[in-house]
Amino acid sequence: MISLAIRRPVATAAVYLALLLLGAYSFRLIPLELLPDVTYPRLRVRVEWQGASPEALEALVTARIEAVARQVRGVRSVESVSRIDPYGAGSIGRIDIEFARDTRMEFARLELGERVSALRDELPEGVTSTVEPYVPDEFAEEGRPFLGFRLSGPYDAGYLTRIVEEEIRPSLLGLDGVAAVWIYGGESREVSIELDRERLSALGLSLSDVRRLVAEASELRAPGSVELDGMRIALAVRSRPSDVSELGALVVAARPEGPVRLADVGRIRDGHADPYEYSRMDGLPAIWLVLTRQPRSNAIRVAEAVKAKAEELRGRLPAGAAFELDSDQSEEIEEQLTDLRLRAIAAVLVIFLVLMLFLRSARTVTIVFATIVFSVLIAVNLLYLGGFSLNVLTLAGLAWGFGLVVDNGIVVLENVERHRNQGKTRKEAARDGSRQVLLPVLAATGTTAIVLLPFLLLQGDLRLYYLPLGYAVGFSILASLFVAFTFVPAMTAAVGAAATAADGEPARAAAESFYVRGYRALLDRALDHPWIVVFVSIVCLSGSFWLFQRNVERGVLWSASFGGDTYLVVNIRFPRGAELERTDELARSFESRLAGMAEVRRYETLVRPNYARIRVTFPLELENTDVPIAIKDQLVAYSYGFSGAEVQVLGFGPSFYGGGGSAPTYALQVFGFNYMKTKDIATGIASRLERFPRVRDVDPNASGGWFERDRETEFFVVPDRVALAEHDVSVEELLGYTSASVRGVLASDRLRLGGEDVRYAVKLAGYREFDFRDLANLRVPTAGGAEVRLGDVARIEERSVMASIRREDQQYERSVSWEYRGPTKLGNLIREAIVDATELPPGYRIEIRDEWRWPEEERRQVYLALALAVLLIYMLTAALFESLSAPLVVLLTLPLALIGVFLIFFYANATFTRTAYIGTIMMSGIVVNNAILVVFHIGELRRRMETRAAILEGTLERVRPILMTTLTTVFGLLPLVLFSGSQDANIWNALALATIGGLLSSTLFVLVAIPVAYRHLVAR
Repeated sequence: MISLAIRRPVATAAVYLALLLLGAYSFRLIPLELLPDVTYPRLRVRVEWQGASPEALEALVTARIEAVARQVRGVRSVESVSRIDPYGAGSIGRIDIEFARDTRMEFARLELGERVSALRDELPEGVTSTVEPYVPDEFAEEGRPFLGFRLSGPYDAGYLTRIVEEEIRPSLLGLDGVAAVWIYGGESREVSIELDRERLSALGLSLSDVRRLVAEASELRAPGSVELDGMRIALAVRSRPSDVSELGALVVAARPEGPVRLADVGRIRDGHADPYEYSRMDGLPAIWLVLTRQPRSNAIRVAEAVKAKAEELRGRLPAGAAFELDSDQSEEIEEQLTDLRLRAIAAVLVIFLVLMLFLRSARTVTIVFATIVFSVLIAVNLLYLGGFSLNVLTLAGLAWGFGLVVDNGIVVLENVERHRNQGKTRKEAARDGSRQVLLPVLAATGTTAIVLLPFLLLQGDLRLYYLPLGYAVGFSILASLFVAFTFVPAMTAAVGAAATAADGEPARAAAESFYVRGYRALLDRALDHPWIVVFVSIVCLSGSFWLFQRNVERGVLWSASFGGDTYLVVNIRFPRGAELERTDELARSFESRLAGMAEVRRYETLVRPNYARIRVTFPLELENTDVPIAIKDQLVAYSYGFSGAEVQVLGFGPSFYGGGGSAPTYALQVFGFNYMKTKDIATGIASRLERFPRVRDVDPNASGGWFERDRETEFFVVPDRVALAEHDVSVEELLGYTSASVRGVLASDRLRLGGEDVRYAVKLAGYREFDFRDLANLRVPTAGGAEVRLGDVARIEERSVMASIRREDQQYERSVSWEYRGPTKLGNLIREAIVDATELPPGYRIEIRDEWRWPEEERRQVYLALALAVLLIYMLTAALFESLSAPLVVLLTLPLALIGVFLIFFYANATFTRTAYIGTIMMSGIVVNNAILVVFHIGELRRRMETRAAILEGTLERVRPILMTTLTTVFGLLPLVLFSGSQDANIWNALALATIGGLLSSTLFVLVAIPVAYRHLVAR
């Protein structure tokens, strides 16, 4: 390959020109995202049981589905939640099943669906269940809202909803790259049929009769076909009403005096369904649109197209209506990627300056510098062909490798110059110099690449996030190997360096550099006093580890938080069953308070029957001031004036917690086989936590959300089957008539009117004014035309039920959460003390729940990956040196590199995140490169000179390329960590810090400790 590239320089140039054009084209096609597109191998089973309590749902439905789900092949864990329906219509459940990474999800979903279907005959009547894919919001980038818009104005919500559904949503859905447009906060169209009780009774009609006739009116039936002129013609019966007026003409009964039409027994109203929630922006009705984009689409381009269409739609809106961008993930993506792009450009410039400092030849620097361009372009081509995207992690991997991809070119070029200065022609020097370092460069690149192989064994989100990062790094360094042994030899043979001698003329010996003279003296003393080197190495390693262990926070998933806005959240919660209007009244009182505050930029309100949430944002210039804190205190004081509702005011962002997203928060999970015992343990933990003065907002029931009620009150109707049989009334008829008399839930029946599917509800007139006290006196019609009082055929009772039941792997779970106002390390100590002080019965356990920290399983995976990386490095270097002792000398670089890792995280006051562990693994493949070059070259020289002289000469001849490769890598990484608000500001900071620290310390010890170790371990 080397000789071919040297002999055919034009062909080599053509190949690289093609790679340049192909890479530029791939840059245009490859998707741009914030984080990798990740999808979890999970399925979710949703269940609903109208009129049931969570206890009944959990015992008779959820637990049974959990048991059959455990029988599906590949299941790793099963979690379930059974809770009260927030709209008060019964209970809903959710069973989340996680599978092993290699599970074929299409078959798993089919098997799970079959098992759930087979179980349906054993489930209570009225239970509905669905199996659907599950993608957690915190990990699935494609499932997250991509763009959010808000339509608000001085109009009712129904009118705004119609604008969104008829004009805005279809226009946005037609854009390339938009997957879905979801609408929140609107009012749905509903045809309400309110029947008169007295007329129904007089005509002998039942409620179920009318419902059946309305349902039949919307059906399209095809009775068959007829023959006409020898042709078979399909015959259809159309009885659908085209509009609401035709629906009123529907005949519901025939009498001698004439047909009875639907309009004769009730009033038909074409309007909006009874609202179940209100949404407002600054006090005005608002509708929210959330857009998701298609996988493999370019986030920036899709966002630009959507924004352009939104600008066009604004011109069609009625006066006073505002269609504004509410959230834009593309801005975040563009900001992060632009920042990384600028840092990458700065890294390239720094590398150029370092190369000029050492090589002092613009022609030579250009050759080496071109290896960066071609290596990155080849890597981008491979990423595109592999189905990856350009995101923060893959771009960080490419930028992180800038300093690495020039290493191979530097080593090859420096050795070619060495041969050139011996009097060889350009082609001879290019051929012989490249071949001489082929084996060590292959080994050095191999160690860098081979440590990425354990990434293939990672599971969970470690694999989802860091495997693309590993591919980006692996592709770039393998590309650099190809470039170093094709492009560099071809260019040096064809062009050469300006500073080298003419062909056939030996160059004069260059004067020894000052740093080489100083290093010669240092190495000479180190070889004479090996125990001093050992002692210094041990002291440095022990001292740096002690500082790291005591002062550096470890195990955090992400220290960087994408988005750090300051905002307030007002949560209002009423007891279950509260009227929507009552909750809305209290929410409006807070809105009126906020409307008078000039410092508030915007407030968004969502109101539901027993819950309201108000999000308050501030102008950018006030986000880092004390103003948000003062307004929070005012709202907290204002909330004390209300009773009967829980009001909570929370602050988030830099203004509250000094630059972080929130205060250090903690949670513990209690698991056990008895729900009440689990609850008692959690309550005891909460009571002990409240004794600490810095602990705030202790929630003993955090499994279901912020301050979710532990128990709720439920009213239920118990039919008396004997009394019903005496009056010839079925249970189904009783329940149907009762449902039509009360407000009920959102209608699910649909009617086809004028080519549009419209919800409709059949109710009894006066259902809006129906009171609970009227329930016992409700007159239920019988089959004989008489009426019976509901209280005579059923009991109406009240009981206390659990609001939410959570199970994990068939054990009950209860979480206790709290907020600690103080240093994180002290908060950790308090948490550990609480766990140690809690006595648990046999079969019960406590686990630390921390969404921002990695679980123990992932920690073990990373340690295993690190151990495998070390083993692979040893095996590769053993094969290179054909020795079992020489690789041990190379591996000594790893603990010595950790000295720099420990110290740099300590002095930078950075968090040792999960990404830092991954960076340390990748760093281990880099820091051994210099040791491989030194050990390999010493081994070559020992064949023709004595050991001490070979060690001195071999190490000195590799000082220059080692310093060049180290400095280009370190200075190339510095722009990634400089000029950040903190060293935890970005994901790539941890990667860069681990590599910089490891390289600096390993380079120092490679040039001193490794030659000493070689003399006493290999050459003895």
